[in-house]
Amino acid sequence: MSRPDSPLATTLKNINALFNGRAIADDTNVWRVAPQISDAFIEELKTQWSKIRSSALPKKFHSKNKKREALHDISFVVDGIEIFPKIYTRNDYKHTLLHCFFFSEARRNFSTMCYLMQNNIPTTEPLALLSGDRFHPGTESVLFTRKLKETDIYFYDFREMLHNFTQEQRNAFFILFGKKMAELHNLGIYTEDTDKNISVRPNGNTYDLHFFDFDSFYPWRFLTTKRTNHAVLHSLFCRHYDANIEESEIFIEAYLTVRQRPDLKKELLKAVEDRIATGGSKK
Repeated sequence: MSRPDSPLATTLKNINALFNGRAIADDTNVWRVAPQISDAFIEELKTQWSKIRSSALPKKFHSKNKKREALHDISFVVDGIEIFPKIYTRNDYKHTLLHCFFFSEARRNFSTMCYLMQNNIPTTEPLALLSGDRFHPGTESVLFTRKLKETDIYFYDFREMLHNFTQEQRNAFFILFGKKMAELHNLGIYTEDTDKNISVRPNGNTYDLHFFDFDSFYPWRFLTTKRTNHAVLHSLFCRHYDANIEESEIFIEAYLTVRQRPDLKKELLKAVEDRIATGGSKK
């Protein structure tokens, strides 16, 4: 098990990862295609999306939060893969400027998932990203991913389910959770949303954790000690389920073993004890 790279090396690797996928220009539109996707697949995707975009959505799309919107009511199938689209709208100078420098939310999300997939971290499978070019950004980008399975459980729903587990089952989950979170962090991926942007997929007597949605990931925001503390506390405490001290300790042990940072154990345990003493999540 190798230690994570230095902050500088990690930042450079993450910025380089933004250029994942080959680009296919189409007038002022640019299709960025995930490495595993064939030309035939993307051509069929383009054809089907063109029909859906012109018939099922308004000509000028306005996302609900003025930034992005997952189109839960629209999905289609290409070569047996059910596709899930998400539209990002650009309605201010900030989003347009970020797009011009390859740092748009859509680009970060797509590229990060490609990066995780290439490093064997379970993630929502990225398929393609449709956007304008640097000088003609347009008003929207569309991210296409493989739709999650019907058996996948949203992480906060799973946290509610933990109340009905035995202590042994909860301990096994928190060991798994600690390891997977550390694998993600060892790649230099840190976002304050990670603790909730997880799907839990039953797999026999255990589970697979799939990380998704990296809109708020910035490639230069590497994992510091302060952010490690923040990530661990967010992983252990939420209004759906607060980990007890036993679960917290085994999570931290598993997490730090993979991170190869045993020096952080005392500080993290102290933070957990303080959080428990003040009432946990309080939500």
